[in-house]
Amino acid sequence: MDTLRSKGWVFDAPSSSNPWYHFYTLYDFAAVDWSAFLDTIPAMFALTFFGVLHVPINVPALGISTGEDNLNVDRELIAHGVTNALSGCVGSIQNYLVYTNSLLFIDSGGNSRLAGVMLAAATAGILVVGPVIVGFIPVMVVGALIFLLGIELMQEALVDTWGKLHRHEYLTVVIIVATMGAWDFVVGIFVGIILACFSFVVQTSRKSAIRATFSGKITGSTVRRPPIQQRFLKEAGQQTLIIKLGGYLFFGTIVSVENTMRGLIEEEAFNRRPIRFLTLDFSRVYGIDFSAAEAFTRINRILRQRNVQMTISGLDVEGDVGRSLQNVGLFEPMSGVEIFEDLNSALEFCENDYLKVFYSHREALLNGKNKTSTFLEVPMAQGQSHLGDAVVSSPRQQYLQQAARTTLHENEVAVMAPAAWSAMRQPLPLLLQTFQGLTTRNEDFWFRVCRYFVRESYAAGNILYHEGDAPKGFYLLESGMLRAEYELPQGRYFEIIVAGRPCGELPFFSETRRTATVKAEQDCVSWCLTVEKWQALRNEEPEIARELLTVSLKLTTERMDSITSYVLTTAA
Repeated sequence: MDTLRSKGWVFDAPSSSNPWYHFYTLYDFAAVDWSAFLDTIPAMFALTFFGVLHVPINVPALGISTGEDNLNVDRELIAHGVTNALSGCVGSIQNYLVYTNSLLFIDSGGNSRLAGVMLAAATAGILVVGPVIVGFIPVMVVGALIFLLGIELMQEALVDTWGKLHRHEYLTVVIIVATMGAWDFVVGIFVGIILACFSFVVQTSRKSAIRATFSGKITGSTVRRPPIQQRFLKEAGQQTLIIKLGGYLFFGTIVSVENTMRGLIEEEAFNRRPIRFLTLDFSRVYGIDFSAAEAFTRINRILRQRNVQMTISGLDVEGDVGRSLQNVGLFEPMSGVEIFEDLNSALEFCENDYLKVFYSHREALLNGKNKTSTFLEVPMAQGQSHLGDAVVSSPRQQYLQQAARTTLHENEVAVMAPAAWSAMRQPLPLLLQTFQGLTTRNEDFWFRVCRYFVRESYAAGNILYHEGDAPKGFYLLESGMLRAEYELPQGRYFEIIVAGRPCGELPFFSETRRTATVKAEQDCVSWCLTVEKWQALRNEEPEIARELLTVSLKLTTERMDSITSYVLTTAA
């Protein structure tokens, strides 16, 4: 053996006759240089950081190489933390998962818990025997082992991934391999992390943060409004633009969002399609950085120069995204940004402002005051101007005025009819208003059904019925406002039911369970057709009952169209 050691075929044996525990006998607290100890603290933090970092890198890589699917990085981190703490307490070295050694051990058959226990026992035996065993290991065996591991790793990194990775990903692997070969394994890891971050930024920036855009003409709120209002809002809704954002907004993705919004208010684009409300839906945004939050303040300032109202929906003000936007001053009163919990509320806000123009024209038409003025000013509270343009003849104002005039003139009978109905007793005017445009029958026909409806009053906060209840009535709302809340496995949404609209028609006439919980938002007066009265109507006036069923199906069709449009928009 001495000849082999002298010729370099076998490693030299350490010249020591001390027992394996001799190391612990040398330790003396009195001999510790505490200033030198403090100097090593940065190195300790570096080792700790690397000890934490290597687990989520090496463990999944080892799992991929061995085909192991039962991976739990949290469990591995806890195991490394506990073992490193115990190792430090007994003065041993850092516990570290060496990818190459682990792969060699598993490929050699050590792929079971028993193999791990046997390896631990052998390691303990070597500890007791001492370093003298090194003097019996051939150098060529260690060299061959290093070459074998290196060749296998090069094949796995450069050959097996050829054609499976994108070009920039493969280039990243080549750079990491070259860095590890030229400098060090740790340097290669850090270079790989930097390249991965750069690649993430580039790839994410290429994907637009804008999930979808919709016009208010296509997407409206779920508020149940009279048909004439719905027709006007469908035309006026062209001035509402809904932009749905998604993902994590940062300096890489916000650029395209800002450019898109700047393009909307450029002179040519704005004249071609003037917008009044820009609704940004944040329901799919899960994070935002400071630069992106600042960009929204710039966007708002640019929009205000064109008198475009920015509204934000689907935002939790107390959440991370909400606080980030609040920190840059986007929610300050002077910014004029309106915040809503969901898209439905934001759309309702826009529609209510549009209806101010509509009712101004309607009042003028009824009073005959629109003969001397081409355009009507919208009555606004002092200091408040969601709809007001600086110039009354602006393209947006002209379009709204024209939409209101067209809708009112096309439905002049519907506008003038309520004045004629004022002399009638309820619920006949309410029936005629609710069924307007859905039936050709006149007031003489519907007068016969009035005695079957019962007048009921509800104070604000009272519940008419709960989800799952058996239907006991069909309601026509004379005054006030109702709120229908739907709880579905896919989520929840609500409808606002205004005066002059029906409620609960589908479950009542189909004899199915209630699908929503309805409560009074304000003090309400309604006319109710009970189950008993409905049975009597079917027996005594079958023609009216059939017509009522037909009208209820048409009402349900209108509701389904509105809800389907809204649901598809929120799902985009």
